[in-house]
Amino acid sequence: MLIEVFKEAWAALGRNRVRSLLTMTGISWGIVAVTLLLSYGFGFRSVLLYTFEVFGKAAVICWPGTTSEQAGGERAGKEVHFEQEDADWVKAQSPLIKRVTLETVRWKGISHEERLSDTATRGVYPEYGEMRNEVPSEGRWISPEDIAERRRVVFLGARLKKKLFSGPRPSTRRCASTECASRSSAPWI
Repeated sequence: MLIEVFKEAWAALGRNRVRSLLTMTGISWGIVAVTLLLSYGFGFRSVLLYTFEVFGKAAVICWPGTTSEQAGGERAGKEVHFEQEDADWVKAQSPLIKRVTLETVRWKGISHEERLSDTATRGVYPEYGEMRNEVPSEGRWISPEDIAERRRVVFLGARLKKKLFSGPRPSTRRCASTECASRSSAPWI
């Protein structure tokens, strides 16, 4: 019985060669298309998960802005800025929060000798490194002692370091300058 089914199928394929070829091509193309879409989806998922992991696990970010409605007797459109007291209040009110830190971002040109890069310059506290997975490949991260002693330190990312200091390895006393820091007061760590 099974042999007769195969013989009949083979005979049908032989009688309608073009139709059979187009059907097989359509099935093959469908399998290839589904495979490509699934692999694209899995690749996108892995990139997205990696990006979230690098960004920081369970991180919540609040940006300053303006109020959209009247609240507490204040007018709508009032500017909202975060201060250290706000971060301390959030930490005190929420026992599940492990770390709270402020961050200031400015787009400034940073230069070394004749090299210039326009990049985001961030003012952060030591907790920021743990929250945002900032792991130095060499040197160290900003420490609480740096804040207590009001040291002017810079932590350069790998791409910016390569852009400004490529070539022979710079010593730790070389510095990069921005518009807001003198050349001799901003060593990188």
